[in-house]
Amino acid sequence: MLCIVGGEDIFHERDIKRQKKLNSGLSEMSLESHGHILQRCPSSEIVADSNCNLEYKICESPNVVQPKAVIDQHPPKGSVCAFCHSAKTTEKTGLFLYFANGREVVGNATSLSKVICVHSKCIEWTPQVYYEGEIIKNLDTELARAAKLKCSSCGMKGAALGCYVTSCRRSYHVPCAFEIQDCQWDMENFVMLCPIHKSVKFPSEKSKSRKHIRREMLPKASPLTTEQLTFWARSSDGPKEWVLCGSALSSEDKYMLVKFADMCGATVCKFWKPNVTHVVATTDVKGACTRTMKVLMAILSGKWILTMDWVKACVAANGPVNEELYEISLDNYGRSGGPKAGRLRASTNAPKLFDGFEFYLIGDFMPAYKSDLLDLVEKAGGTVIQSEEQLVKQNHSAQGTQPSSLVVYNCDVPQGCMFEEENSILQQRLAEAEDLAKQIGFQTVQHTWILESIAACKLVPLSADE
Repeated sequence: MLCIVGGEDIFHERDIKRQKKLNSGLSEMSLESHGHILQRCPSSEIVADSNCNLEYKICESPNVVQPKAVIDQHPPKGSVCAFCHSAKTTEKTGLFLYFANGREVVGNATSLSKVICVHSKCIEWTPQVYYEGEIIKNLDTELARAAKLKCSSCGMKGAALGCYVTSCRRSYHVPCAFEIQDCQWDMENFVMLCPIHKSVKFPSEKSKSRKHIRREMLPKASPLTTEQLTFWARSSDGPKEWVLCGSALSSEDKYMLVKFADMCGATVCKFWKPNVTHVVATTDVKGACTRTMKVLMAILSGKWILTMDWVKACVAANGPVNEELYEISLDNYGRSGGPKAGRLRASTNAPKLFDGFEFYLIGDFMPAYKSDLLDLVEKAGGTVIQSEEQLVKQNHSAQGTQPSSLVVYNCDVPQGCMFEEENSILQQRLAEAEDLAKQIGFQTVQHTWILESIAACKLVPLSADE
C-alpha cells in the first residue's frame, strides 16, 4: 500500500514546500492518506502517497537548469495561475494545482468557482506559503500581497518572488525569474538573487560549518582519523565505506547518527541514494518501522534496514557490530520479512520482484504520487506502459488475460470528498479499470498491491479473494 505519514519523506512540489516551511523548525514532513508513503525532484525528485511512506529527494545542484520539455498535463479549460497569470504548464511553471478551502482538489472539483488555480513552482517559491499536513497556509495572504507587486521582467502584477537582498525592490513571477539567466538560486533554502545582486552570498555559502549544510555535500575526510581507525581496528577486512540514511528518526536520533558517522568515517545522506548501505529507522513498541520511501527502496536494493540499537551497539563497542542482530523485519502495516528477503534476493542476483510484469496506471492519481509509484515499479524491474495507445498497439486481448499484465487503479479516497461519495467514487474507478482491462487482456489491481508486494519482497495475492 502507498501513502505518506507524519515523519520525514516526500514526493511532490508541495512536499518540497513542506520541508521549506519557513522558520517552522520542521525540515522534513510526510503526507497521510491511508497509511502509505512516496517522493521526487524539480531539480529534485519525488515519491508517492497511500499506505506506505515514500519520500522527497532534493536535487544537489545549486543552479536551475533551463527547462526545455513541456509538462504533459491537460488542465481544465480556462485554468490560469493566480500568481503569474499564465495558462501554460512547462518545467518552468510546474503542473497546475487546485485549492479549495485550503485543501488540494482534483477531478471535477477543479472547475468549481471558488477554486484557486496555481502553478506548483509558483507555490514552491512564494515565501510565506507552506503546508501543515494537507492544509496549505497563507495562500490567500500571499496572493493579496503579490497582486500589488509588478514583475520586474514582464510588468504584470502577481510577482510574489522577491530578491534575497532585503533592500532590493525587485520582484518577479517565478517563471519569469527562471527565464533570466543571471538570477541565482538557492535550492535548499528557496531564495533567489536578482541579476543586480548575483554576487551576494546565500546563507548556505557563508559558512560551511553551519548546520543546514547537508552532510553529503561535504568532502569526506581522507585518510581516516586516528579515532576512526580505532573504530575499525577489530574489523578483519578493514574500514568500510558506509553510507547511512535515517528514516523517520527523532531529532535526538538524527544527532546520534551524525555523531556515529563521525566516529566511524561514514557519510550521512538525508535522502535515499543508490549508494546508501544502511537505512537506520525508528521502530515502535512492536519493533515495526514506518513504511517510508527509504525503506521501500532499501528493500528493492538489498540494503540493510536496521534499528537505532545497532548504532548504539556500535558506539558502545567502539567498533562494527553484526547487522543481522538488529535487522528490522516488520513494518507498520503488518508486512514482515521484506528487508531480509530483499538482501537475499540481491546477494544471489535473483530476478527482480516485478520482472516480466507490465503496469498501466489509470485514473486520477496525483501526478507526483503516480510518478513515485512508477519509480518503484521500475526499480523493482517492472515495465511501465505510458499510454493507452501503447496498450492498444500491443494487442494483449488476442492472447487472453495475462496474469503479469496489470491495470492499476487508485483505491485511496480523494481528498476533500464527502463521506457519502467515497464508495461511489471507488466503484467508478474500479469499473473503469475493469472495462479497460477486459478490452486489452490485462488484470485489474489496486495500487496498494505494488506497495504491499515491495514491503514483503514477494508477490502478494492480486485480490483479497486469492
